[in-house]
Amino acid sequence: MDRQQRHDLKHDKFVDEIGLLSGKARENQRLLYAIGAGLVALAVIIYGIYFYRSSRETKAQEQLATAIQTFDAPVGDAQPQDQNQTGPRFKTETERNAAAEKQFKDVQAQYASTDAADVAGLYLARIDAGRGNIKNARTELEEFISDHKDHILVGTARFSLYQLRLENGEAPQVTAELNAELAKTKPDLPGDSILVLLAQAYDVQGDATKAREAYRRITTEYPDSPYIVDAQRRVGA
Repeated sequence: MDRQQRHDLKHDKFVDEIGLLSGKARENQRLLYAIGAGLVALAVIIYGIYFYRSSRETKAQEQLATAIQTFDAPVGDAQPQDQNQTGPRFKTETERNAAAEKQFKDVQAQYASTDAADVAGLYLARIDAGRGNIKNARTELEEFISDHKDHILVGTARFSLYQLRLENGEAPQVTAELNAELAKTKPDLPGDSILVLLAQAYDVQGDATKAREAYRRITTEYPDSPYIVDAQRRVGA
């Protein structure tokens, strides 16, 4: 094989290798383009989901606010001091609660899995409790507590559930549970909330001495408690 043939073979091999590398580069380029397009599409989808959820929650909160306004609306004939009142007004409490109940249920139906729907459930529990429908109210509160252990309103739900149980004749069981909570390093409710519930539990059972002692503990251990005024009055009484 002469020099020219060797040169031609080397040249052909060089051309083939360059062609192969160019082909791989084009394939890799197409792959990179595909990956890049995929990432862009994924980002758009994620943003779209976030925007949808954010927009949905905003609408849910607006509808919840309307329902709460209905729930808190005044009842009866308008008085002179109510001239600047712009919200709804109802003739009877029953009429008002029926209207609010429908609005809260609409929030749950139209915006399930939102914070607004969760809060609507707590209001529905209050409406049921006000009607004396303890069974429904208790179920709603228990479901909220079970499904939202870290929710900012779970403490409110626990407090309301204890009160419902007291009204349902479960004072001895509630008393035992509350004393057990007080003994914990990290109870499920603030200490002053537990003590005011405990005082109510003792009151239901006719034990005025222990009820007064629970209120006294609030005045001495929790001077900044929102229950302090009522606790001081009851200790004095």
